[in-house]
Amino acid sequence: NHASPDQPVQAVTIRLDEYRFEPEVITLNAGIPVQLTLINTGKIMHEFETEALRNNDVDVVVHEVVTETQGVNEIEIPPGGSVTLNFVPANTGEFSVACHATEPKNHFMQGMKGKLIIRE
Repeated sequence: NHASPDQPVQAVTIRLDEYRFEPEVITLNAGIPVQLTLINTGKIMHEFETEALRNNDVDVVVHEVVTETQGVNEIEIPPGGSVTLNFVPANTGEFSVACHATEPKNHFMQGMKGKLIIRE
């Protein structure tokens, strides 16, 4: 699941802040490697949760340490923290993106939600 140097990579950065994802909607193409960087620019912990990666092989990179995992359900990112997810989207469709953290209030209810669209 690693990209060769001449293979195109879909590089996307999502910023997590109080209480939103920027951008809210991301469109990716299935079968092409993705480098998804999540940055918490807020002052409180945020989560990145999406069904799109539950059954997908993902390399999770934190401080240059790579963890290969089968599926990612939820990632918690502290203020100022970042994580990079490298994967090849397997499933096509429209998937929700959400933060279900509840401190100091319910982030999802405050509007912290988005969409991940994976097309053929």
